[in-house]
Amino acid sequence: MAGRELFEGFALQAVDLKGRVAIPADLRAAIERNAPDVRQVVVGSHPFDPCLAAHDVAWSKEKNEHINRLQRLAEDAGREIDPRAKRRAFGIVEKVAFDDSGRFVIPPFFKQKAKIGSWAFFAGSGDAFDIWAPEVLLKTDDVEDDVREICAFLCQQKGVKL
Repeated sequence: MAGRELFEGFALQAVDLKGRVAIPADLRAAIERNAPDVRQVVVGSHPFDPCLAAHDVAWSKEKNEHINRLQRLAEDAGREIDPRAKRRAFGIVEKVAFDDSGRFVIPPFFKQKAKIGSWAFFAGSGDAFDIWAPEVLLKTDDVEDDVREICAFLCQQKGVKL
């Protein structure tokens, strides 16, 4: 989709007892520009990291077209296609509504899977954004040092003890 707004930036957000958290303003603005008529975010497990991945609903269509393209290329090259690719991309996610201030409830299964407690670290990743439990992020070796340093800095600034 030409002119898609990318998810850029980072933030540390409080999560209340009901699992509500506010999508940071810059990320929410990208969601609203990419899917202006839909106040929903799609949340699922990240395919590689122990965190959540989220995106606007318009990206789902783009992702479907991308998977279709990859499958056609694989078939044309005589390679086997991954029959589970679409289930992972579309079956193991939840669409969640958010309010005017960007608050949404992290789906309980995904909140538990990502070990998110009282705080969530958001990081843009282009077409999507990641949502981490800060303590998990800080202990994950294959995350960029700068990302861990930013998370630790924000925790220190907000007085968050992990």
